[in-house]
Amino acid sequence: MRRVRSYTGEVCRAGLLCAGGLAWSLAVLIAAGTILGCVARAQMAQADIERIELLRGQIKSAEAQHAGAAELGGLWLRLANRYQNDLEFAPAEDAFVRALRLLRGTGAQAEYADALDGMTTLDLATRRLSEARDNGKKALAVYEALGDRYHAGTIHVTIALTLLLERHAREGEAESAAGLEDLQAATHSDVGEMVAGRLAHSYALCFQKKCAAALEDVDQAMEVTRTKFPEESLEMVAAWTTRGFDEWKMGAVEESDRSMREALRVARGLTGMPQPVLVGAQLNVMRQYDAFLKETHRKQEATQMEAEIGRMEAAHPAECSGCTVSVAALGFMH
Repeated sequence: MRRVRSYTGEVCRAGLLCAGGLAWSLAVLIAAGTILGCVARAQMAQADIERIELLRGQIKSAEAQHAGAAELGGLWLRLANRYQNDLEFAPAEDAFVRALRLLRGTGAQAEYADALDGMTTLDLATRRLSEARDNGKKALAVYEALGDRYHAGTIHVTIALTLLLERHAREGEAESAAGLEDLQAATHSDVGEMVAGRLAHSYALCFQKKCAAALEDVDQAMEVTRTKFPEESLEMVAAWTTRGFDEWKMGAVEESDRSMREALRVARGLTGMPQPVLVGAQLNVMRQYDAFLKETHRKQEATQMEAEIGRMEAAHPAECSGCTVSVAALGFMH
């Protein structure tokens, strides 16, 4: 069964644990969307627990019947994805490792690539950056051999995020550009992943002091986001946060202030998502805004923002089994 991205996935990439396919990143990774640092583990609903138990039962039955490696590997992959979507990173990693061992060398190469993709997202979320890069490149090679441009595009963006966190902006620009090219050429594509790619490319450009050009990516991301997502969405939080960063670094202080305030307003209005995602979305924006206030010598406001961050962190102590990274979280790291 093919890997399906979700908002708890590449935490999504566009900004917070992003929705849809921003999945993990921009999610993993907007999942996703998202957040740098530890987020509290999302409480599994009873339905999720029942699905996990059902999958474990199917695995046990398949093993008793001496099922083939491809069938067993596919079941472990489904279980890994379920754990990952619930932010249960330790059991997710165990299941991904089992899936990879079983699927390697079988004819189920699409599923093998999906398992590598899942491990890449997990490595990124837990800040194992060199492992994320290595697994991502392996997944990319299989996707390209299969002619799967959609998944090749998404993994390019994940690799780009890894490179940006490693402060390799030029390489991150190339990877995100390649990801956008593949996503645009794919027969089907997820809007969230396109947004994630645009925002990753924007950060890569602005890190190289090309912030005016970076804003063009944000403009395109915001145009798509406004037509495809609600006004109060993780994607919009990510877009406003990225715009605020680009404007800040190009010296447009007033415009940057307005953008970051809008990002925070939208983040505070989010509903219908796990509490860790809602809290992480706000903290992500607040930390970038705090850095902005300090650099622009607004000490009193920065002190107030720090106090607000402290209160929120105290009210929602981290109880995470891993940490998640998002494109929007990149801003205050540089």
